[in-house]
Parts: sequence; C-alpha cells; structure tokens
Amino acid sequence: MASDDSVQPDFNAPRPPRRFVQARPRPLGVWVLFLVHFVQGLAVVFSTIAGAVTSPPQVLDTAGQIALVVLYVLFGLVLVLLGFRIFLGAQGARTPAMVLQLLIVVLSFSFLSGGAVPLGLAFMLPAAVSLVLLFIRPTQVWLSEADPRD
Repeated sequence: MASDDSVQPDFNAPRPPRRFVQARPRPLGVWVLFLVHFVQGLAVVFSTIAGAVTSPPQVLDTAGQIALVVLYVLFGLVLVLLGFRIFLGAQGARTPAMVLQLLIVVLSFSFLSGGAVPLGLAFMLPAAVSLVLLFIRPTQVWLSEADPRD
C-alpha cells in the first residue's frame, strides 16, 4: 500500500499556524469591555439566584418567581457571552451589547429617581463606560473584519 493511500493522518506534515497565534493585539478598550460585560453578567446571575433563594416571593407566585429568575439568569449569561464574543472580535456582538447596556442605563435611572443613588450609579457607570468604549475607533477597528494593518 502506497503512503498516499494511507488512512492515517500525517502528524509530522507542516500545518498552518493556529488562529490564536495569529491574533491581532487587542486594544485596551476591548479588554475593559470584556471585563465589564463579564462582571455585569456574573453579578446579575449570582445576585438573582441569591435573591431568589434567600427571600420569599412577595408579589409573584412561585411560577412567576421562577420565570423571572430564568429571565434574569439568561440576561446575565447573554452579557457574559457578549463579552467573550467582543473579546474574540465578533462584529455581530456590538449591537446586542449596546442594546443591553442601554437597557441597563434606563434601569439605573429608575433607581436614581427612587432615591437609591449608589445602586443607580453602580448600574450606570459600567454601562456608560461600556457604551463609550463600543463607539470609539479602536474598538470599531478591532470588531471590523479587516485587519487594521491592511
């Protein structure tokens, strides 16, 4: 049997470099976006689960409480996923990230008007930083499909 007809792959044959090795350097804004989305998502997930476990449902029945917990956990997981997608350079992650951050800003205004200023600022400041970083040029270049060196 000839070596060309072999079913076994040739592990010693030269291979092209892996994609991660060829990665472009990430700007600082992309790192900050990843951290903001990751921390926001984990905070939403853990605070939702902790709140559901420690406090009895006051307004909603059990089914409504479970549905709300599932909705918030999905929201947090989507934030974490968008952070990873931005970190990897996926152009399609920019718009959903902007929409979710705008929703968080709207939510923070309800806390600010209700008198919970520290909680409102804790929601608003990371969302505002994220929105600004999503619009600056280095992030847009990173998320574009073209290599900036071209």
